[in-house]
Amino acid sequence: MIPSLNLSALSLAAAGGGDDIVPLQQRLLAATQDAGGAAPPTETPEADDAKPVEPPPHKWPDFNADPVAVAFLAALRQLQPPASDSQQDKQRYADAVGKLLADFKDPATGELAFTTLKQKNDMIQRTLEQVDAASPLHTALMTSLVGNIGVGGMMQQWMQEAILSGGVPKEMEDW
Repeated sequence: MIPSLNLSALSLAAAGGGDDIVPLQQRLLAATQDAGGAAPPTETPEADDAKPVEPPPHKWPDFNADPVAVAFLAALRQLQPPASDSQQDKQRYADAVGKLLADFKDPATGELAFTTLKQKNDMIQRTLEQVDAASPLHTALMTSLVGNIGVGGMMQQWMQEAILSGGVPKEMEDW
């Protein structure tokens, strides 16, 4: 049986006197008893009117004030829409949108405008707000967005596997 500490021993331990390890619960008990004489509450009271805090809604910068966004939308509108409602034509159109997104250069600098998945996804989402939901461009942009999200998930999974395996991904084990 472990002997219990008296109040003076708890106060000494809480003040840092000695090299003994004192559990946090005992330090809290000693501190509250010294301060007010009452034992600490065992449960945290819950407020009935507590509401979850929601983050403010995300607001994109003004689309028309961003020359890259305006130029990208203009380039998208120059793409030839699908010739028919066939899945192949729709896929070709979505592929063309994805290629434009990957190859699009900033008109001011001549450098690639979207180099990360986040930049690409942000631009797709901003552009989706400017396009009619019934247009084939909307569907092609959504296809590109879903593809990018899938690529991001695969990259994250690959990185997790690489970290958990000590830096050697499964693909390299056979080499």
